[in-house]
Amino acid sequence: MKKLKLGDIVGAVFLGTPEECEVIEITDNKKKLYKLRMKSGTILPSVTWFKLLDEKQKKNKPWYIVKYIGHKELKVIQKDNIQKADLDKELHKQKNFIRGEIKK
Repeated sequence: MKKLKLGDIVGAVFLGTPEECEVIEITDNKKKLYKLRMKSGTILPSVTWFKLLDEKQKKNKPWYIVKYIGHKELKVIQKDNIQKADLDKELHKQKNFIRGEIKK
């Protein structure tokens, strides 16, 4: 039972089928609840380790984490350095196009 970070790859069981998932959000650090994304794109909310579930939850919980696999480097979103002058220029072109002054 490891404390997971964003980008960690874990083995999770979803409706009885094990699959690799990526941690995309940490919803609660104390209870170790995570939001996972499966390879198919399905998002699993409030997922925790199987060992942390009590007996009643083990029977009723449709998804849980069974093992830690590794870590994947996150892709950092880079900010575009757009200047106000560039935006004003593009807005002016768009207004001219709407008025019919520019033909495409």
